[in-house]
Amino acid sequence: MPSNPQLKLMTELLHLEGVVVTNYQIITDIGIVLHLENMSRESQCIHCGSKTEKVHQNNELTIRDLPFGEQALYLRINRRQMRCEKCGKKFTEELNYLPKKRTYTDRFRKKIVAEVLNSDLKNTAERNGVSEQEIETMLKDLGEELITAKPQGLKKLGIDEIAMIKGKGNYYAVLVNIDTGKIIGLGEKRTEEALTEYLKHWGEEVLSQIEEVSIDLWIGYKNVAEKLMSQAQIVGDRFHVMKQVNNELDEARKEVKREAAKIKNKKNKENILAGIAKSKYALLKNEGDLVEKERKKLEEIYKVSPKLGEMHKLKEEFREVFEKNTEGNEGLFALSDWLKKAMAYFPKSCQTIRRWIDEITAYFDNRTTQGTVEGINNKLKVIKRRGYGFRNFKNFSLRCLLNWHFAS
Repeated sequence: MPSNPQLKLMTELLHLEGVVVTNYQIITDIGIVLHLENMSRESQCIHCGSKTEKVHQNNELTIRDLPFGEQALYLRINRRQMRCEKCGKKFTEELNYLPKKRTYTDRFRKKIVAEVLNSDLKNTAERNGVSEQEIETMLKDLGEELITAKPQGLKKLGIDEIAMIKGKGNYYAVLVNIDTGKIIGLGEKRTEEALTEYLKHWGEEVLSQIEEVSIDLWIGYKNVAEKLMSQAQIVGDRFHVMKQVNNELDEARKEVKREAAKIKNKKNKENILAGIAKSKYALLKNEGDLVEKERKKLEEIYKVSPKLGEMHKLKEEFREVFEKNTEGNEGLFALSDWLKKAMAYFPKSCQTIRRWIDEITAYFDNRTTQGTVEGINNKLKVIKRRGYGFRNFKNFSLRCLLNWHFAS
């Protein structure tokens, strides 16, 4: 029989709330078996909420837990069936470390899920002495819990979308906790109505705590935020605005190329076409990130096309408006100055910025961006490309949520 100090040490090493180790066995080719006892004699009735100590029946079972070193670890527990003294109904006590109707601890299944997301079913099953079917059940259980879970401590919400099948127009809404950088939800449809219904299931206690909502410049997202999170500041994502400016610059580059091809003077035509050939990245990359070859190309562009040179300069000035530590009115004034200069060159972008000026300049208050969301979208695309066959939204959603919460 182990000594009390040994049992106390084992209880501390086990680190499971509400139980003590009363005995242990080491079984060859199987592993270590710890015998546990609940520290509390009472249990809360799942029917009426009253507490009772009346045991109707003892049910001993053995469950898997995290390995102890190289040894598999099993826990011998008593999951009691209780009878409520107030309402008279019977119930099986809930153990916070044991999922319902499962024979392994919650932390054991999380370990397995984390492994399989970075490996595969067969090897993970063999390494841990479990079946592939058990792992599939763990994936399904944890995924379902994540889908139905309500976000905790959510202050900054990012809303974006991903195309499930490129070019087909069917988008999924992606909801992200900007502070933690984790996906907290996926909506099957990117419509105002569908997103409203999805967010409603979070409840007022979650929605009322949200302080900022970062969106791309789509009116549907704005309407949802104003309707369900009226207290939150809506922030138009600066990177989406920058993307629109870059798109307009790239369209101008293509137009200059088309116009140059029409020039009758062969020497002038070849000079312009050579100057703007392979110029896309020299124009669109942040100037500070250009390599020497791209810098030389940029110099050529400035020489052969003053229009593209001016647009590039304005694009860089626009980026600097947000890069500088401008706040509140300072940022608004800087953006207003840019709009005056840029209207002749970036008419589409300027119209968009004027239409969304309040949301775009809200960035200067807390400098919230969707940079995290964009990174998540890139990872979602990788998951999609891996060939998991997730044409089914629910399966895709399960895999995505599990990856963010359990994969390394």
